[in-house]
Amino acid sequence: MPTPLDDALELACRHNDLSSAGARLIHHYSNAVYLLPAVPAIARIAVGADPARLRANQTVTGWLAREGFPATAPLDGAELVEVDEATTASFWTYYPQPEQAEVAPFTSGHLGMLIRSLHDTGQPGTHLTEWRALESLDRALNSPAAHAALTTQDRDWLSRRIIDVRAELADLAWPLGRGLIHGDAWAGNLLWDVSQTPNLPVLCDWDSVSHGPREVDLIPTWHAAVRYGRDESWIQMFVDQYGYDLRDWSGYDALLIMRDLAQLPGPIRRSASPPHAAALRQRLTAIRSGDRTSSWVAL
Repeated sequence: MPTPLDDALELACRHNDLSSAGARLIHHYSNAVYLLPAVPAIARIAVGADPARLRANQTVTGWLAREGFPATAPLDGAELVEVDEATTASFWTYYPQPEQAEVAPFTSGHLGMLIRSLHDTGQPGTHLTEWRALESLDRALNSPAAHAALTTQDRDWLSRRIIDVRAELADLAWPLGRGLIHGDAWAGNLLWDVSQTPNLPVLCDWDSVSHGPREVDLIPTWHAAVRYGRDESWIQMFVDQYGYDLRDWSGYDALLIMRDLAQLPGPIRRSASPPHAAALRQRLTAIRSGDRTSSWVAL
């Protein structure tokens, strides 16, 4: 059994001689994210992740920060802690966020600017994991949560669908080429750096950073317009900053299907919660029925 999250946090803080006083859970989806106000810092508790990959991800983000790219960086002097066989804790620089009334909301233009810069940064001097489509879903389907939330037929169908989608993507020509990619580049992974004037956007959540086709970092913006109520202007703001319209490419539909499937692991893991269970059923029903246009509830 994985260590309970609060206990894992306490053990990891003690290992790094960091205070957990007043620790507050501020986000829990793929990872449990805690604010450590006494440090200040962010602690991320991951269950089921590969510690070696998490260490590599921290190396990449540290390199990006040194290169001047606005990426959330590992906390100086804090080691990644393997709490048990399943649970890993990492520590990150804290970016206090302004009140919503004090700043305009993020747009896809902010995201497009950062992804353009990321793709132009070059390669870090460390090994990058090769991107593989739907790795997170593959892992989630083997979890106890999936066995509780999904029927055997659903799990079998999704496993076959992963194989089919990977085969289709393997046959594509990627016009933007391959290189360093974020891997989950949507506007929810933006933070403000309020130490800068004016405030600058920063890209966070680097769990999926890898070497892969750059189109992977574009599809979340188009997917948001299809599934999460964004409009044409959302796409256009990204295009204006990045300089490429993904719909001009023959592989667009295949990547959109992949992004649909990539929206399942989070609600699978949290399916004991009624809102997450309802979102999982809504998304899976649409995917299995071939519904490509219905709007989904965002979590």
